[in-house]
Amino acid sequence: MKRLQVFEYAIREIATVAEKVAKSGKRVYHLNIGDPAKYDFKTPKNFSQALADASFEGKNFYANSLGVPELRVELSNNLKQLYNIDVSADNILVTTGVSEAIFFLLAGLIENKNEILIPGPSYPLYINYAKFFDGVPVEYELDEENDWEPNTDDLRKKISNKTQAILICSPNNPTGVMYSEKMIKGIIDIAGEYNLPVLSDEIYDQIVYDKPFTCPASLSKDVPLIGLNGFSKAHLATGWRLGYMYYHDPENKLEELKEGIAKLARARISASSIAQYAALEILRNPGTHTNEMVKKLKERRDYSYDRLRKIEGITCVKPNGAFYLFPKFNFKELGEWKDDKEFAIDLLEKTGVCGVYGSGFGEYGKEHVRFTFLANKEILETVYNLLEDFIKK
Repeated sequence: MKRLQVFEYAIREIATVAEKVAKSGKRVYHLNIGDPAKYDFKTPKNFSQALADASFEGKNFYANSLGVPELRVELSNNLKQLYNIDVSADNILVTTGVSEAIFFLLAGLIENKNEILIPGPSYPLYINYAKFFDGVPVEYELDEENDWEPNTDDLRKKISNKTQAILICSPNNPTGVMYSEKMIKGIIDIAGEYNLPVLSDEIYDQIVYDKPFTCPASLSKDVPLIGLNGFSKAHLATGWRLGYMYYHDPENKLEELKEGIAKLARARISASSIAQYAALEILRNPGTHTNEMVKKLKERRDYSYDRLRKIEGITCVKPNGAFYLFPKFNFKELGEWKDDKEFAIDLLEKTGVCGVYGSGFGEYGKEHVRFTFLANKEILETVYNLLEDFIKK
């Protein structure tokens, strides 16, 4: 039981409070979970048809534990086409969402109080799984005063002889920051100095607004890098639970880790076979849905940012990727609430507006609340009116 007691997942835990609020008869505005398929973004018909076709064509068997071979080849081609990186199909592992990839990686890297350097604030699973495997998640600062860019001096200072890897999460969840190319190169160089691998969470790589995504592996000549990505966000297939990880390993430093993770993958049998065969259609005929979604989201981001920064007691950095805003609340000025968790729950119970308390994303998330801007403008307008009135009262 001790191993399980470390788990805290604020994104879903606030949802249990929302269920109680909904049962009381109050309308709940769900801005807590980053699931575009729950809103007015529809999975393209050819993707859904491919999923059905895979089943009707008899692809209902256990797939290869490392991933359907044809899909791994397509992913290899896709990485070359998008980011000009050479990753062979043998260096790609298909997973049940990025969540399973995180689990596999930290299972292989962490034990006996070893450490992983993660951006702070950070997606909670990195914190949870590091603790689950008897490790220590060490947060390096994302500097809110500098548009949430990483503080590399702080990162360097926190490297120890127990550090096993450095995580880059760009675009970042929960802040929406996308690291600059110079910043990514700087982190890779630091990792090289200390002979550390880099983990790169790239699930939001195609949901960017003001500048193109920089793939860290494209900047790494000799530092080993493990990328994590999937089909959930950009391709509106969150419920398919399909992700992948790839090894960019120019000097073969990751062979032992790679083989260990392959053993884990074999033990859990495989990711969904029909989802993998359907994903071939996504890669071969992607269509325009992602660009159309990003265009809508950019308008919603701009509207949300403008509304939030005009509310007294709130400051907010404009995100340039993903679909989250992470405003800071001046609780000393507001006076009513002791911390972000108390505020988020009170806001939910009184108004129905459901965001995620920032402390659920680590130490650097305190005094913040994460809101998605996936909903349409009409809903967002209602939400910000409710939030503004709530704070004024």
